[in-house]
Amino acid sequence: MKRMRWLLVAVVAGLLALSGCSTPGGNIAATVNGAPITVTQLDTTVAAVARESAERDQLNAAVLTMSIRGAMARVIAAENGVEINGQGRIAALAANTQISGYAKFLDDPQARSFAEDAADLSLVLNKVGADAFLARAKQIPVQLNPRYGSWSVDQLTVATSGGQLSQPWVNPSAPA
Repeated sequence: MKRMRWLLVAVVAGLLALSGCSTPGGNIAATVNGAPITVTQLDTTVAAVARESAERDQLNAAVLTMSIRGAMARVIAAENGVEINGQGRIAALAANTQISGYAKFLDDPQARSFAEDAADLSLVLNKVGADAFLARAKQIPVQLNPRYGSWSVDQLTVATSGGQLSQPWVNPSAPA
């Protein structure tokens, strides 16, 4: 009987350990197709973009959403032979009036990834088409650290209302 109890404890411990692998760890904000987006990358980019934006409260979710969409765009680009390079990014930013203002972030090493993600998304959307992009993007596995909410597959966005951990999302402080 004692041996059976130990076996049961070992099985339960193993299942708990495996279930912990299904979500990113504390230093990972999200994974896209297995590639991590770290909390440090996210925080650094949010702080850099916040210097230029008055909408700080929305920046955390917006930057993380753009990071995930940019990573998805690069996966789809690789699958479809779409070349992404510096000149293509600059052209994509210039051509899309919704994101053309992000070009200024290309010169900021801490905010550069935000502009690149936006440009990559725009570039790939234009090359493969919105319908094909959305269909494929919905199939790409995304895991979001529960601290940041949940990933909406239908809208391809971070839904912050679902944050599960007790730590609140810290807004970047105002620049000195």
